[in-house]
Amino acid sequence: MTHETHICTSHDIAAYVDGELSPAREMQLEMHFASCSECTAELNLQKNLLNHLEFGLKSNADIELPADFAKVVVANAESTVAGLRRPRERFNALFICGGLGLFLLMVFGVGAAASVLEQLKAVGSFFGHFAYDILLGVVVIIRGTAAQVRPELASALLMAGAFGISIYLARKAALRWLRS
Repeated sequence: MTHETHICTSHDIAAYVDGELSPAREMQLEMHFASCSECTAELNLQKNLLNHLEFGLKSNADIELPADFAKVVVANAESTVAGLRRPRERFNALFICGGLGLFLLMVFGVGAAASVLEQLKAVGSFFGHFAYDILLGVVVIIRGTAAQVRPELASALLMAGAFGISIYLARKAALRWLRS
């Protein structure tokens, strides 16, 4: 039988052995097992593995696992994955990404990496010019508006802004000091 006609996977067979499939899917797989020697061999292999595990666990009287052990482990593993929790994990992730980048550089060659770097440079240049143009526009607007404002009002606004920033920084420093 060719691989194109297989309707089950190793995962389906494991779910069948564990009794996790719907009755309709179980019946479908049983009919398939009757005609597919590869899947029947995989089924027997998984059953033998479970029998050996069960024998190994029963021979060691100190270890007793609950019937729903696999489900509990899977549920616990899925519920505790919460992303990066410590700064060290970020460093490890960056280290792994850097290593993968170097690996890709070796696999695809320097020419492909140079092409990618040129494209990144072009995108970065675009955003740099975009930010420069926005800041230049803001400066022109401020200068045009400032020329219309009296010097006393401008200095008062400047002093009020400096006072506001100093209050904000002092508050932030005080909160940091209280936490430590």
